[in-house]
Amino acid sequence: MAPRRHVGHAVSTGELGHPGGRGVRLLTSSPDLAEAVDAVCIGAGAPLTVARENGVAAASSDLVLVDADWRGDGVPPGCVVVALAGNGDAWDAAARFQASAVVVLPHAAAWLAELVSRSTRQTAESSLGRVYGVVGATGGVGASTAACWLAGHFAAQGADTVLVDGDPLGTGLDLVLGEETEDGLRWPELHQFSGAVAADQLWAAMPRVDALRYLSWDRHATHADTVPAATVVSALRGAAAVQVVDLSRAGLARQAPWCDAVVVLAPRTVRGVLAAEHAVLTCGAVPAVTVLAGLNVADVEPRVLAEATGAPCVATLAFDSRVPQHLDDGSVLRRGRISRHAKAVARIADALETAS
Repeated sequence: MAPRRHVGHAVSTGELGHPGGRGVRLLTSSPDLAEAVDAVCIGAGAPLTVARENGVAAASSDLVLVDADWRGDGVPPGCVVVALAGNGDAWDAAARFQASAVVVLPHAAAWLAELVSRSTRQTAESSLGRVYGVVGATGGVGASTAACWLAGHFAAQGADTVLVDGDPLGTGLDLVLGEETEDGLRWPELHQFSGAVAADQLWAAMPRVDALRYLSWDRHATHADTVPAATVVSALRGAAAVQVVDLSRAGLARQAPWCDAVVVLAPRTVRGVLAAEHAVLTCGAVPAVTVLAGLNVADVEPRVLAEATGAPCVATLAFDSRVPQHLDDGSVLRRGRISRHAKAVARIADALETAS
């Protein structure tokens, strides 16, 4: 069935996706939501198509808006979830659809109008950034340190990079960076965020160390159960070329799907190898690579770890007795620049890019 054009939309100079210009496609069966979005599109001078049934394909250039209550298919990653005020399912829908933003109308009508206007006048699609996760097979293996070093590596290469704190119980990566007294956006401030969650807004609000931006938890895991973490990570793909997420080991099954690839750090012990095997399995379909870290207590070699986990062991991070001091005084990024660590981190970065 052909998509039905909603009565009252602005006149298009061409069909959606044709040279006449980009259009807006809304997936909804709600007349009220369609009317609200139509009003925004009229103001922005953009053509709107409302698809009320499954099986209606959108042109690759269309801006796709999806009703938070949509139960059909045909939803592309990077869509924008729209909902009327009072709809409590918008954040869950955004996570399910891998949306790039959430818009609640009428509160965020002005923001949506700006997005529609900007998007329908673009001639080229923007590429979405990559998300790489870092997790320790066991506690104390140095996953947070490795995440900081990996993010620092990408930032030093000139990529717009965000270090994302994925562990609410870790007391905050800003402590590791020595930035706990600096102003800027933290996770708890995104609790019950209303209106739109958009990449440009998040990017501008986040604090940074040199070229590296970061999003940290606080000391008390405030609002950890209600912050829309998956939606925020998805939205940040629109602003950051690379996100490095310091994943929660306890929440790995939930967080791994956020990522394009995950690196699992394993201590060089028998227990570490077994724990790494479990972590790789928990990542499911998400590509994983492994890294040996710390002292070689049990004479574990890369080949042993790779065979046990089924994931390539791409590097070894040598034990460094000075890292705890650097973690304590907030200079861990600087420690990661010494030659032996920088070379290992570069190998990890290359492996993640290849895996994803």
